[in-house]
Amino acid sequence: MSASTLEMKAVAISGSPRAPSKSKTLAELMLAALEEQGCTTSMIDVAELPAEALLARKPTLEIDAAVSAVAAARIIVAATPTYRALYTGALKCLFDLMPPAALAGKICVPIQTAAAPQHFLAIDYGFRPLFASLDGVSIAGVHATDEQFVDGQPNEKVRQRVRDVALVAVTLGGAMGG
Repeated sequence: MSASTLEMKAVAISGSPRAPSKSKTLAELMLAALEEQGCTTSMIDVAELPAEALLARKPTLEIDAAVSAVAAARIIVAATPTYRALYTGALKCLFDLMPPAALAGKICVPIQTAAAPQHFLAIDYGFRPLFASLDGVSIAGVHATDEQFVDGQPNEKVRQRVRDVALVAVTLGGAMGG
Protein backbone atom coordinates (compact mmCIF):
# COMPACT_ATOMS: atom_id res chain seq x y z
CA MET A 1 0.00 0.00 0.00
CA SER A 2 1.44 3.33 -1.02
CA ALA A 3 1.43 6.51 1.04
CA SER A 4 -1.02 8.08 -1.41
CA THR A 5 -3.46 5.21 -0.86
CA LEU A 6 -3.25 5.69 2.91
CA GLU A 7 -4.19 9.35 2.48
CA MET A 8 -6.91 8.80 -0.12
CA LYS A 9 -10.40 9.97 0.86
CA ALA A 10 -13.64 8.50 -0.39
CA VAL A 11 -17.16 9.76 0.10
CA ALA A 12 -20.36 7.90 -0.67
CA ILE A 13 -23.60 9.68 -1.44
CA SER A 14 -26.72 7.68 -0.67
CA GLY A 15 -29.49 8.93 -2.92
CA SER A 16 -32.30 6.84 -1.49
CA PRO A 17 -35.15 8.73 0.15
CA ARG A 18 -36.04 5.63 2.18
CA ALA A 19 -34.59 3.61 5.01
CA PRO A 20 -33.69 0.86 5.01
CA SER A 21 -32.25 1.04 1.54
CA LYS A 22 -30.53 -1.62 -0.57
CA SER A 23 -28.54 1.02 -2.42
CA LYS A 24 -27.33 2.55 0.86
CA THR A 25 -26.37 -0.94 2.06
CA LEU A 26 -24.22 -1.32 -1.06
CA ALA A 27 -22.69 2.13 -0.51
CA GLU A 28 -21.78 1.12 3.05
CA LEU A 29 -20.21 -2.10 1.76
CA MET A 30 -18.26 -0.08 -0.81
CA LEU A 31 -16.97 2.24 1.91
CA ALA A 32 -15.92 -0.78 3.99
CA ALA A 33 -14.09 -2.24 0.97
CA LEU A 34 -12.38 1.11 0.35
CA GLU A 35 -11.35 1.29 4.02
CA GLU A 36 -9.77 -2.15 3.62
CA GLN A 37 -7.73 -0.61 0.80
CA GLY A 38 -6.55 2.17 3.15
CA CYS A 39 -9.01 4.94 2.32
CA THR A 40 -10.58 7.32 4.79
CA THR A 41 -14.32 7.32 4.17
CA SER A 42 -17.52 9.18 4.94
CA MET A 43 -21.20 8.98 3.98
CA ILE A 44 -23.61 11.66 2.81
CA ASP A 45 -27.26 10.61 3.08
CA VAL A 46 -29.46 12.91 0.98
CA ALA A 47 -32.52 11.79 2.94
CA GLU A 48 -31.03 13.54 5.98
CA LEU A 49 -30.32 16.82 4.18
CA PRO A 50 -32.82 19.68 4.45
CA ALA A 51 -35.29 19.47 1.56
CA GLU A 52 -35.46 23.26 1.15
CA ALA A 53 -31.70 23.37 0.76
CA LEU A 54 -31.65 20.50 -1.77
CA LEU A 55 -34.06 22.56 -3.84
CA ALA A 56 -31.65 25.54 -3.63
CA ARG A 57 -34.23 27.63 -1.80
CA LYS A 58 -31.87 28.47 1.03
CA PRO A 59 -28.22 27.78 1.85
CA THR A 60 -27.44 25.52 4.80
CA LEU A 61 -24.37 24.27 6.59
CA GLU A 62 -25.39 20.67 5.81
CA ILE A 63 -25.26 21.25 2.06
CA ASP A 64 -22.01 23.20 2.37
CA ALA A 65 -20.52 20.31 4.36
CA ALA A 66 -21.67 17.76 1.77
CA VAL A 67 -20.21 19.73 -1.15
CA SER A 68 -16.97 20.24 0.82
CA ALA A 69 -16.74 16.51 1.55
CA VAL A 70 -17.03 15.79 -2.17
CA ALA A 71 -14.38 18.41 -2.94
CA ALA A 72 -11.96 16.81 -0.46
CA ALA A 73 -12.39 13.25 -1.73
CA ARG A 74 -10.51 11.43 -4.49
CA ILE A 75 -13.21 8.73 -4.87
CA ILE A 76 -16.92 9.59 -5.12
CA VAL A 77 -19.47 6.80 -4.76
CA ALA A 78 -23.05 7.59 -5.76
CA ALA A 79 -25.68 5.02 -4.81
CA THR A 80 -29.34 5.06 -5.76
CA PRO A 81 -32.36 2.90 -6.25
CA THR A 82 -33.79 3.03 -9.76
CA TYR A 83 -36.60 5.57 -10.05
CA ARG A 84 -38.25 6.04 -13.44
CA ALA A 85 -35.40 4.08 -15.07
CA LEU A 86 -32.78 6.46 -13.65
CA TYR A 87 -31.48 7.74 -10.30
CA THR A 88 -33.55 9.54 -7.65
CA GLY A 89 -34.42 13.20 -7.91
CA ALA A 90 -32.95 13.78 -4.45
CA LEU A 91 -29.55 12.53 -5.64
CA LYS A 92 -29.75 14.74 -8.72
CA CYS A 93 -30.64 17.75 -6.57
CA LEU A 94 -27.40 17.38 -4.60
CA PHE A 95 -25.31 17.07 -7.77
CA ASP A 96 -27.09 20.15 -9.17
CA LEU A 97 -25.77 22.16 -6.22
CA MET A 98 -22.13 21.32 -6.95
CA PRO A 99 -20.01 23.90 -8.76
CA PRO A 100 -18.74 23.33 -12.31
CA ALA A 101 -15.85 20.85 -12.46
CA ALA A 102 -16.61 19.67 -8.91
CA LEU A 103 -15.61 16.13 -9.84
CA ALA A 104 -12.54 16.99 -11.93
CA GLY A 105 -9.87 14.35 -11.43
CA LYS A 106 -12.10 12.27 -9.15
CA ILE A 107 -12.87 8.59 -9.61
CA CYS A 108 -16.67 8.25 -9.70
CA VAL A 109 -18.27 4.94 -8.77
CA PRO A 110 -21.95 4.37 -9.62
CA ILE A 111 -24.06 1.97 -7.57
CA GLN A 112 -27.62 1.24 -8.56
CA THR A 113 -30.28 -1.15 -7.33
CA ALA A 114 -33.37 -2.12 -9.28
CA ALA A 115 -36.38 -4.39 -9.11
CA ALA A 116 -35.55 -5.85 -12.52
CA PRO A 117 -32.29 -6.66 -14.34
CA GLN A 118 -33.49 -4.72 -17.40
CA HIS A 119 -32.40 -1.48 -15.72
CA PHE A 120 -28.70 -2.39 -15.64
CA LEU A 121 -27.90 0.13 -18.38
CA ALA A 122 -29.10 3.01 -16.19
CA ILE A 123 -25.55 3.26 -14.88
CA ASP A 124 -24.29 4.03 -18.39
CA TYR A 125 -27.06 6.33 -19.63
CA GLY A 126 -27.63 8.02 -16.27
CA PHE A 127 -24.55 8.16 -14.12
CA ARG A 128 -21.88 8.56 -16.81
CA PRO A 129 -23.40 11.79 -18.18
CA LEU A 130 -24.04 13.07 -14.64
CA PHE A 131 -20.42 12.49 -13.61
CA ALA A 132 -19.08 13.80 -16.94
CA SER A 133 -21.11 17.02 -16.57
CA LEU A 134 -18.94 17.79 -13.52
CA ASP A 135 -15.71 16.50 -15.15
CA GLY A 136 -15.61 13.25 -13.14
CA VAL A 137 -13.93 10.04 -14.27
CA SER A 138 -16.61 7.35 -14.26
CA ILE A 139 -15.71 3.69 -13.84
CA ALA A 140 -17.79 0.53 -14.14
CA GLY A 141 -19.92 0.27 -11.05
CA VAL A 142 -22.25 -2.08 -9.25
CA HIS A 143 -25.78 -2.95 -10.31
CA ALA A 144 -27.89 -5.28 -8.19
CA THR A 145 -31.47 -6.44 -8.38
CA ASP A 146 -33.89 -7.15 -5.58
CA GLU A 147 -33.50 -10.90 -6.12
CA GLN A 148 -29.78 -10.59 -5.31
CA PHE A 149 -30.67 -9.56 -1.74
CA VAL A 150 -31.74 -11.87 1.08
CA ASP A 151 -33.08 -10.28 4.27
CA GLY A 152 -31.77 -6.89 3.13
CA GLN A 153 -28.23 -8.13 2.44
CA PRO A 154 -26.60 -8.69 -0.97
CA ASN A 155 -25.51 -12.15 -2.04
CA GLU A 156 -21.83 -13.09 -2.31
CA LYS A 157 -21.66 -12.36 -6.05
CA VAL A 158 -22.69 -8.75 -5.44
CA ARG A 159 -20.35 -8.48 -2.44
CA GLN A 160 -17.45 -9.66 -4.61
CA ARG A 161 -18.37 -7.12 -7.30
CA VAL A 162 -18.25 -4.37 -4.66
CA ARG A 163 -14.76 -5.49 -3.56
CA ASP A 164 -13.55 -5.67 -7.18
CA VAL A 165 -14.84 -2.19 -8.02
CA ALA A 166 -13.30 -0.78 -4.81
CA LEU A 167 -9.90 -2.16 -5.85
CA VAL A 168 -10.21 -0.57 -9.30
CA ALA A 169 -11.23 2.78 -7.78
CA VAL A 170 -8.28 2.83 -5.39
CA THR A 171 -5.84 1.74 -8.08
CA LEU A 172 -7.02 4.46 -10.47
CA GLY A 173 -7.22 7.04 -7.70
CA GLY A 174 -3.61 6.32 -6.76
CA ALA A 175 -2.48 6.43 -10.39
CA MET A 176 -4.14 9.82 -10.81
CA GLY A 177 -2.18 11.33 -7.95
CA GLY A 178 -4.23 10.13 -4.90
